[in-house]
Amino acid sequence: MVSTLAGGVALASRMFLTELGITSILAPLSCQSRSPHTRTAQSTSSQAAEATLSDPQVFISISRVSHTFPGTRKVPPRKALEDVSLDIGEGEAVAFLGPNGSGKSTLLKVLMTSLRPSSGSVRVGSLELPEDSRAVRRLLGVVFQKPALDIRMTVAENLMAAGLLHGMSHAKARDAMEGILVEVELFDRRDERVGKLSSGLSRRVELAKALLPGPRILVLDEPTAGLDPVARNEFWGRLERLRRLQELTVVASTHLMDEAERCNRVAVLHRGELLAFDSPERLQSALGRQVLVIRADDLEQLQRDLRAYSGNEGRIAGNALRLTLTEPIRLDPLLDRFRDRISALTLSHPSLDDVFVHYTGEHLNSRQGKSS
Repeated sequence: MVSTLAGGVALASRMFLTELGITSILAPLSCQSRSPHTRTAQSTSSQAAEATLSDPQVFISISRVSHTFPGTRKVPPRKALEDVSLDIGEGEAVAFLGPNGSGKSTLLKVLMTSLRPSSGSVRVGSLELPEDSRAVRRLLGVVFQKPALDIRMTVAENLMAAGLLHGMSHAKARDAMEGILVEVELFDRRDERVGKLSSGLSRRVELAKALLPGPRILVLDEPTAGLDPVARNEFWGRLERLRRLQELTVVASTHLMDEAERCNRVAVLHRGELLAFDSPERLQSALGRQVLVIRADDLEQLQRDLRAYSGNEGRIAGNALRLTLTEPIRLDPLLDRFRDRISALTLSHPSLDDVFVHYTGEHLNSRQGKSS
């Protein structure tokens, strides 16, 4: 029964991946797979992937990557990435933060070997892309933004089918499945059909499927899309525990500030360019001590007057004027001078939203309706 269902989900999975343009993400059925609880290499390619890094501080190195999608007669070429360079350490959690069209999904596709960039290079451990694409794919587990499960099958049947697609024997797939279901707290739900699960539980099954072959790198493309805040928080809490338990390197794309703040470092992407890459704390502290947000009817005139008054003109973003402050400010003199023109005023410590506004001049959420 499982074999028949596995064949069905194999076809469904490949059709789904074809739609995404990443059919190459699944390792061939002949490859060997590692249990999620072991780091022992079981094939020549896996041994190469486990080789000592040339730089022990860097596990994933992306160097000067650019990519332009070709145009058509009606649509001009579109530059998706422009000279992006960043290094990711082993065991690190990194967020690609940006709106639709920022290049974060394109950069993930390059890392997943499903897209060859127009220029630049990518190294994963001792492996180079695109030459070692097959070996790199064996290091990856992927959670896609769109559902990649067969809702007519049970949790266990979906995971068994995924194990077979990764070249695992029935016995190894079953052992790995049982172990990972315990870790994601779904063992008691293994015989339930996926279509009857809540959105949060379904995403947990997606996570289990990605971890099934024992990857070293977990790639997540907007993994909590469509989830409510409680389910998102539970997903990320569980992900953090699994990352520490399995010593995973996590690379995730998101447009949500609270998700990016959970990561060790954040890459701020905007219109294909990497604008900043550092820990959330350093990105925020680099702006200054505080951020003053002022709302007024005539922001442009107030901006000019504030520049003459204090030397700090700030930046207009959305319906507010934002000033980053390196020193404490006394609000009473400011209010005495501009009280009749200020409708609201707030003072707070810098946030990742302030970081994004600082680099781009706009709020992240203001661009979410635009095309990718």
